[in-house]
Amino acid sequence: MTTTGVALTFESVVELFRRHNKVFAAAHIIPDGDCIGSTLGLAWALRQMGKQVTVACHDRVSSTFKYLPGFAELTARLPTDEELLVFLDGSAADRFGAAYAPANFDGRPVLVIDHHITNERFAPLNFVDPHAASTAEIVYRLVTALGVALDRTIAQCLLTGIITDTLGFRTANTTVETLQTATALMQAGASIPEIIEHSFNQVPLPSLRLRGKVFSEAKLEGGILWAEVSQQTLRELGVNGNGTGGIINQLLSVEDAKVAALFVEKEDGKIDVGLRSRAGYDVATIAARLGGGGHKQASGALIAGPLARARERVLAEIRQQLGNEPNGI
Repeated sequence: MTTTGVALTFESVVELFRRHNKVFAAAHIIPDGDCIGSTLGLAWALRQMGKQVTVACHDRVSSTFKYLPGFAELTARLPTDEELLVFLDGSAADRFGAAYAPANFDGRPVLVIDHHITNERFAPLNFVDPHAASTAEIVYRLVTALGVALDRTIAQCLLTGIITDTLGFRTANTTVETLQTATALMQAGASIPEIIEHSFNQVPLPSLRLRGKVFSEAKLEGGILWAEVSQQTLRELGVNGNGTGGIINQLLSVEDAKVAALFVEKEDGKIDVGLRSRAGYDVATIAARLGGGGHKQASGALIAGPLARARERVLAEIRQQLGNEPNGI
């Protein structure tokens, strides 16, 4: 059962961070660049203020982002004596795994910072800005309001979040404010070429081989392009962690595809569903019906397996949604 918490003002969020000196900051499972960059950027900013910050992530983290300072801290941890618990970039409680456990809250303030339009406002305290192109953009505003002097470490983390979530400023939600924020982060020392190189241009050899297999087996039918990755395939190719990052965006590059779907089997048998669409086609609604969330053109969900059943369930949802779209299918 979903419980809707309190929606905080921006000023109230800033005051929360001012008041508390020990902070627990958690990234969501299957963490992307925005989640990782936001979490680490916030942590470094708060540490600059003299605060103690514990960083957590209850999932494997792609080595793509190992260039970011603090990357090694993203491990499975539970809150201990922290005074403020913060969960970043996740639209639902189950996106944080064991880190989000009400039994461990002990009356402490629990805050979610997110930008997804499908966010369920599930935490006791919520700050959700769906107009922001990334959660990193929100964190930048918080850091600035807190009076933290941006350095290269903070800036590189936050700009990584912005660039990865906008696909290099190519998504429809990229705004003037997004570009102004990126400029400020560059002025603080962040490097767009370095972020692009690590985030988009480098993959381990096993991941390259996985892409070849996925692309060769992808199927296109009625404007829907999909592919799947089993645990057996991941083991055979030696792909570790979240080594499927970036594949879903490349699937959508097929000229006749209106919507792309990627099904990845997790170790526990659940299926990570990635959804992408061209302008005019809404996959956030589909993800929400599956218990997930995201943006109109980039969403996802974690659903029950096995692969074949999950695939047919999702494809049926996509066909139904596209049949209701003004653009049709």
